[in-house]
Parts: sequence; C-alpha cells; structure tokens
Amino acid sequence: MRKLLVVLVILAGSLCFYVTRPSTIHEKVGGEPAPVVTQAPSGLPGTVRSLPQPLQLAYQAWNIRTVARQRIPREDWVPLKEISPWLPKAQVAVEDKRFYSHHGVDLEGVVRATLVNIQNDEVVEGGSTITQQLVKNLLLTSDQTMARKAAEMSLAFIVEARCSKEEILEMYLNTTFLGAGATGVKQASQVYFGKKPKDLSLPQAAMLAGLPYAPTALNPYNNWRGAKKRRNLVLQRMYEQQMITDTQLEEATSEPLRIGN
Repeated sequence: MRKLLVVLVILAGSLCFYVTRPSTIHEKVGGEPAPVVTQAPSGLPGTVRSLPQPLQLAYQAWNIRTVARQRIPREDWVPLKEISPWLPKAQVAVEDKRFYSHHGVDLEGVVRATLVNIQNDEVVEGGSTITQQLVKNLLLTSDQTMARKAAEMSLAFIVEARCSKEEILEMYLNTTFLGAGATGVKQASQVYFGKKPKDLSLPQAAMLAGLPYAPTALNPYNNWRGAKKRRNLVLQRMYEQQMITDTQLEEATSEPLRIGN
C-alpha cells in the first residue's frame, strides 16, 4: 500500500495541469467528435472525495473495474470468455498490435504520433493504446490537448499495474460506444446481427472491431460502403499479424456485409 501511495503521488503531478483546464474541445476520432465524458463517475468514498482531483482520478484508475461496471446495465456485461475469440483478436490487430507487450503506453506509437503532431502543429494523431482509450472513455474528457494525453498515459500505467490484459480487453469491449445507439459488444451484436457476442463470425467481429474508430460515421446502417471498407482493413491487419490465414482472409473479405436481425 505504501508503494501504491508513492506512485499515486508522483503520477498526480502529471494530472494537475489537466484537471484545471476547461473541457470544451472534442477530440477527432476518425473524422468525427468522440463522445465526451463530462465528469468522473460518482460513488467515491468520503475519504477519497476529500483528496485533490488528480488523486481522485488515480484512485478511480486503480479501481477501474468498478468504474467500468457502473457504465452499462448489469445484464449487458459480457465476460470475455463468452465473446467470440475473433473480436479481441480483431480489436488488438487494428488498434493496438503491441497490446500484449507494452505496459499501458506504446512508446513507438507515442514517438510516431508526436512527430506527426509537430509537423501539423496540433494534435492530429493520438498513438493511444487500448488501455489509454479505456482510461479516456471512463475517466477523462476528450479535449484535444497534450495535457489530457499526459494524464491519459499516467492513468494507463496504473490500470496496467492493477489489471490483466484480459480484464482490460473485457472492460473495453463492454463499455465502448459502437454506433447505432449501442454501447458494448452485447448491444452491438444484437443491433447489427441479431446475435449473442459468442456467436459472431470472423467478418462480423472484424466489422465491430472497426467501429470505435468512428462509430457514427461507420455505422453500417448509414454508411454500408464505409463499414465494409473498414471491416476489410481490420481483416487485412489480422492477416498481416498472422491471426488468420490467406484463405480465411479471402473468404471473410468476400462475404457480404449482412446486417439486421
């Protein structure tokens, strides 16, 4: 516990600037504004509520499992073992190929994004890992600033120290907005395919994995071509990372984008 408190105090310093800034700018995700969380979840213990806000955020990151569970109805939560194994593979392939080797922040991705941002003189690429996206979705606003990115990275380290990779994937798949009014894999599987998450096929899982990039713009009910193009990109990434064979790639990309119950 003493080590934890020391870590939280150190990380809190990187959060102080972020929490004092107004949160009115939306971050661009795939060309559309991401949903903004205006405040952290309620229900903090009294002793924690009396702490400075950076320490409150650090506490919530340490207890991210509880925060995630509060975000959706209990009946909509699906354990990872009850989700088609294609979906977590597809999500990692398209969003965070070094997910299983980093500790919350992908330094190679950060360097690449930093160079791109310097060239454009603004934050146009985030380099966020799945863990960072989980943190942003559950604990932070989506303002497009370097301060928020620094806070996001600090909290991601805490989440990775606390949770297994499987737990992080489960929380992410259950709490991410996936378009058409669906939050989480259970709602999205039903809305788009009339299925349970465990019954998703490879191309169906690939389509869902592509939606967090731009859940409204890529909603297949509104943008059939865009959704299929994104699905096929996910499948290509899976093939490049040796998750599927060339035969599976060919069959999945040629399958029609069947949606609806």
